[in-house]
Amino acid sequence: MAIDDLFRHRPQWGATAAVGKTVVSTQLIDRVAARLGRWLYEVPVGFKWFSQGLLDGRLGFGGEESAGAAFLRRDGRVWTTDKDGLIAALVAAEITARCGRDPGALYLDLAGQLGSPVEDRIQAPATAEQKARLAALSPQQIDATALAGEGIVSVLSQAPGNGAPIGGIKVSAKSGWYAARPSGTEDLYKIYAESFQGAAHLQRILVEAQATVDAALAPTSSAKRP
Repeated sequence: MAIDDLFRHRPQWGATAAVGKTVVSTQLIDRVAARLGRWLYEVPVGFKWFSQGLLDGRLGFGGEESAGAAFLRRDGRVWTTDKDGLIAALVAAEITARCGRDPGALYLDLAGQLGSPVEDRIQAPATAEQKARLAALSPQQIDATALAGEGIVSVLSQAPGNGAPIGGIKVSAKSGWYAARPSGTEDLYKIYAESFQGAAHLQRILVEAQATVDAALAPTSSAKRP
């Protein structure tokens, strides 16, 4: 909702300022950016990937799955190159004052137009060897051709925006996706998932994602070899 409003009310940002998101952030951002006619800059997990783009104005907005965000000043200059809560609260107040409506209600309007996502994240124990294997997983090692009843449209191990390794794998279909990556601090791996078809579809994605990851991490994996 903030992205949609900001890019429609910041004419000084310039026509080429892009929308930044991490690979595990909601696909609703993709849909908002497409409707705005803005380039989507999708990067690995970590706010550091947005810093240079905010500094030089190539990014108007950078946001991640933890709800951290930053965006440019009205005149297109950088405000901060790290995620910030104050700036998000200020834009929420601005939107409320201009529209006379709660930002949450405006989000529901937006989701009604572009799709209402549901999401979840699960985690499971993993050894150091399994975490390394997951981090090095390649698209060629994923056998599945469908995800929760839909054809898979992309399997990524590198972020589309900058080509940097995402430290895992992201599998996307038309109405949902999942990403699997090892924890950087714990003996765990995490699966992020989202669906635009409701909670039951989301659970199908999670079950299939878990099976795919478990197969890839098994010592005698049946996954394809590069």
